[in-house]
Amino acid sequence: MHSSAPSGRFERLLDAAFATGTLAAIATGGTLLGLGWREGEAGRVFRLAGRGLLERFGVVSAAAPLTSVALGYLHHLLIASLWGFLLSLLLLPLRGALRFVAAGVAAVGYVVLAALFLPPALRIGYAVTSDIPSGVPIGAALALALLGGVWLEAAQQEP
Repeated sequence: MHSSAPSGRFERLLDAAFATGTLAAIATGGTLLGLGWREGEAGRVFRLAGRGLLERFGVVSAAAPLTSVALGYLHHLLIASLWGFLLSLLLLPLRGALRFVAAGVAAVGYVVLAALFLPPALRIGYAVTSDIPSGVPIGAALALALLGGVWLEAAQQEP
């Protein structure tokens, strides 16, 4: 029984990390919808991301506007979930106040990394979040998702 305990903890960590990745996709997706809505079109960010992806493959995106939105949304689900999952793997093993501070640092670190180094295809929001001011709402949503993952993971702890 002792040898399965670490495996059980690892499985709980992965479960919480996947759930946190899902929270990150939801929180940042809502933020991107809000950014688009502010510009007059809720799906704007997803459309622009999809257009950028289609054009990278030589497809004229104006010929497939709905495909652009769908592809941009799928891109968002994948990238935001992946970032939430990866960052939560770093944060979930931490305990106490350190975990809360680390969530803020991770979110700020993501925003700086995205603005300065990441190619558009690896950014939450594709090229729309290519600078610090446009990345701040994404960073805030990401921090909240990471903090939400703390409670998801805590709920899975054995008494």
